[in-house]
Amino acid sequence: MTAPTDFRDMTRALYAVVSAAPGKRDWQGIRHYYHTDARVVRTGLDAAGAPFAKIMSFDEYVANVESLLQEVRFSEVELTHEALIFGNVARLTSVYEFTWKSPTETRHGRGVNFFTVIHEGGQWKIMSIVWDNERPGLTLPSSLL
Repeated sequence: MTAPTDFRDMTRALYAVVSAAPGKRDWQGIRHYYHTDARVVRTGLDAAGAPFAKIMSFDEYVANVESLLQEVRFSEVELTHEALIFGNVARLTSVYEFTWKSPTETRHGRGVNFFTVIHEGGQWKIMSIVWDNERPGLTLPSSLL
C-alpha cells in the first residue's frame, strides 16, 4: 500500500464493513489492514458520566460490534480524512457521520477515528484505532471538518 491515497481506501473499506447488514460484515476482508497486535479502543462516557475506554483486539472488536449491532442497522460515512506521515509511521484522522437505526429509534451523529499506522513488511498496518463521538458538551471542532 502506498500513502496517502491508499489510506483513504483503508478507511473506506473499514466503514463499508461496519456499515454492512448484520450477518453480512466481511471482517476477514479487512483483517489484512490490521497488525496482529493492533488495538481498537472505543471511548465515551458511561451511564454515570465518567470517561471510559474499552480496549480490544481485532477479534474482540469484531465480537463486540456484532453483539451491539445484531438487531440494528448501522452505517458510517467518512466526512474528512487527513494523513500525517513520517518515515514508517503515520497518523490518520478520519471524521465520520453515523446512523444507528433500531426498530424503535433512529440516531444520527458524528465522531472521529484516530489511527496509528506503521509501515512493516512493505505494507501499512493499523496498530491502533481510538474514537469518540459527539455528545452534549462535546462537538467536533471546525479544524477537523
